[in-house]
Amino acid sequence: MTPERTLLHLVIQSIAGVFGAHLAAIVAHEHRFGFIGHTIVGLIAGFLGGFFLQRIVMTTVDSTGDAMPMTALEAGIYQAVAGLAFGGMAMLVVGLLRYEMAKKT
Repeated sequence: MTPERTLLHLVIQSIAGVFGAHLAAIVAHEHRFGFIGHTIVGLIAGFLGGFFLQRIVMTTVDSTGDAMPMTALEAGIYQAVAGLAFGGMAMLVVGLLRYEMAKKT
């Protein structure tokens, strides 16, 4: 399977981004900012990550630098893990910014 952009992978990353944001909120209690906020941030982060970085996520090389063939299941797993990471990182960044802004007032 060659790395290609598909709508299914974009949807997988968007949904996984929501889950990643909620998982990060469970871990980082002081940076939580509400269920709806986590959902929106995770959805946006997953969508943007899937839109701009989908081909990079799908590229796996072996020791010689050649692209490795990938099954549809592996591609879905790669996209889901990338979406989880994007959503979690975005939630932590937004949560930290909100926490610091609220602390100054």
